Amino acid sequence: MSQTSLLHYFPSKSDLLMAVLARRDEITETANPADMAEGLAEVVFRTAKYNEDIPGVIELYTVLCAESLTEGHPGREYFMGRFDRLRRSYTRRFMELQGEGRLRPGVEPAQAAASLVGLWDGLQTQWLLAPDEIDVAQGLRGFFDLVLLPEPEPLTEAEAEAGLDSGK
Repeated sequence: MSQTSLLHYFPSKSDLLMAVLARRDEITETANPADMAEGLAEVVFRTAKYNEDIPGVIELYTVLCAESLTEGHPGREYFMGRFDRLRRSYTRRFMELQGEGRLRPGVEPAQAAASLVGLWDGLQTQWLLAPDEIDVAQGLRGFFDLVLLPEPEPLTEAEAEAGLDSGK
């Protein structure tokens, strides 16, 4: 593509950067739908595994995220908004888990959400530098093991019947 053609679609570097970030969101949305109908941990693990197949996209995200720390960077607002949305979304999910009795006592949903975002990005950065040594999904699994109580085992048929009978 010529520079003239590029400038037709993206009049400035900022426009191009924002288009790249939007495309990155489209690519990763496949693995991490906004509705997250599944359990939070399952979505996180699946997305982490999906990201292993797109290292170039993850590298670009990581570099742009770090660069956005610079005042005046065109992606700064994007990353600030993205982190805010993730923290709010994950906080809601951790609050739901808390309501289900699945969050360990003393775990604050908002803090767990911020920790999840930070851990995930940190693990991905380490993975980019040492892909044979770092397993992002396994690291995230360890986090969930620390903050969540195990799911209760489903009742056996006999237990369920006994429960129904005891209510009579």
